[in-house]
Amino acid sequence: MCDGKLSLPKFLCATLLFLSALLVASPGQAEQYRSKLLLNPQQSLSESARLSISEMESRFKELNSDYARASVGSQLARHFVQQGDYQKAIEYYQSALQADALSPLVAADLRRELAEIYLLDKQPQQALSVLQALGPVASLTDAKLALAYARVRYELGDYLKVAAALERFMQLSPGVDERQFQQVVALAYGIQDFDLCGRALKQLIEQDMATARYWSQMVSVLLKQNKVEQALHYLILARQLGLLQDQANSLLLSSLYASQGNPFTAAERLQQAMAQGNVVANGEHYKRLFEYWWQAREQQHALNALEQAAKLTGEAPLYLFWAQTLMQRAQWQKMNSAILQLCEKPIAAEHSGHANLLLGISLYEQGKKEAAFDAFASATLTGGVNAQAGNWLAKLESEGIKAPMPSRPKGPCKPGD
Repeated sequence: MCDGKLSLPKFLCATLLFLSALLVASPGQAEQYRSKLLLNPQQSLSESARLSISEMESRFKELNSDYARASVGSQLARHFVQQGDYQKAIEYYQSALQADALSPLVAADLRRELAEIYLLDKQPQQALSVLQALGPVASLTDAKLALAYARVRYELGDYLKVAAALERFMQLSPGVDERQFQQVVALAYGIQDFDLCGRALKQLIEQDMATARYWSQMVSVLLKQNKVEQALHYLILARQLGLLQDQANSLLLSSLYASQGNPFTAAERLQQAMAQGNVVANGEHYKRLFEYWWQAREQQHALNALEQAAKLTGEAPLYLFWAQTLMQRAQWQKMNSAILQLCEKPIAAEHSGHANLLLGISLYEQGKKEAAFDAFASATLTGGVNAQAGNWLAKLESEGIKAPMPSRPKGPCKPGD
């Protein structure tokens, strides 16, 4: 097989030769072979070697050397993990560990691998038993083992011990391994240990500032802790790097500014995002823009946003508030135009009285008193503003404007069916 006539991976050939030699080797020779084999313990068998697995398994059963069973058993276990045959992998891991011929560090690593396979096989209690042989979490010296403990405890629902294991991991970790720290973030978030989650994310960000997901997760975690100012700080930094420019984060940015007592900047950022196309310029977003400008006491900007919100949503309350604000500014023609736009379609009865009242005021102030009388009379028929409309009618009568009271609303602002 390994004479050059058949192309097999060098590792497989070496393993087969190793097995053959171990059948006749002395313990000292076996140790030499074992040392060579474990130089790359993570190496796996390739697809082209699959046909030789049965031969390796057959020879494995004949091995008497603990060194051989431990070394080759661990390699076969890893192979079957790759094949998805967890039961067979577990058997070989157990054989390797039972041989009791591996160094403590290698044995501990094999226990971690076996525990992870038990997790994949939905056997968390078995995974815990494997790891507990290594002692309590506080005594561990390998960050990967602490993380494995955390994963097992999470599957068992023991969240306090998950937190303890994750804290141990953070103490032991020699650096930021992205995959491991992502697991820490997920586990810490899952047990709602947001402080630990934030610490892990901070290290991920410091190592890789270009990954938007880390910034977004950090903002979310800080908000979970009600640390709004810090969340705003991270969001601003991310956007300065060109990250988190999407609609959701643009809206969040404005919201955080407003919550921190800065509605002016909130409005500026939202208006800019809408102009740049990062936020859709729809009625709901114009409503939010109006609210920010209104809170900032920028009435003209607020009115401009309110006008767009009313036109895009068609909501009667927005039109009515727009018209009322124009009334306060004595902009009678614009006020009249706003009400007429609202009344282009039948409106809800609950709003028709208010609409007719405002229509009447805008007409009266423009000197159209007869039309104003009809609007005020209509306002008295739908309720809600009867007293105010009655006062205006009395005022018109004192000015000599009289007309029969209609039995149903007339004019442009009619209630819908």
